[in-house]
Amino acid sequence: MTDQSPATLSDIEILDILQSMKSDELNTEANVVIRNGGKAGRQEAHKQALVCLNVAFEAKFVEAVTLALNLNEAQSKKIRYKKDRIRILKVRGIDYLDIDGAETAQVLSQVAQAITREDATVTHDLHNIFPFWKEGWPMVQFDNVYKILEEDIAIHYQAVLDALISKH
Repeated sequence: MTDQSPATLSDIEILDILQSMKSDELNTEANVVIRNGGKAGRQEAHKQALVCLNVAFEAKFVEAVTLALNLNEAQSKKIRYKKDRIRILKVRGIDYLDIDGAETAQVLSQVAQAITREDATVTHDLHNIFPFWKEGWPMVQFDNVYKILEEDIAIHYQAVLDALISKH
């Protein structure tokens, strides 16, 4: 984002920035982690790539929504949480749950949280999200999970930008 605050930008400048954000690559850092993981650390690299992908998505999501909706600092922090995300966007006329991939964003967030906080153990909310994940068991097949979520989160990010652009 530019050094200017959203309040000082014109509507055309905001639309230009949102349009340029459509070319953002969310998986850049994650792909570096995977490349550096090598064959021996393939699953561990994909596990860390999932966390990187989530961080990148959340940062870009918050940046885009803050810019498009001219959110204040408190709202920008709250937009990271699912309930607040739904509420803040609904007030601005955007039904977040209707945006393609909203569930993917929630799953990616839960996966990243389980990796970092639950020692990569499948939580209740992630049970059977993938056919090979069972509650209480270690997460497996990170490479397959990454491929699925990486593609779906990119689609979701584009859909969010389209919704923000159409409302601006």
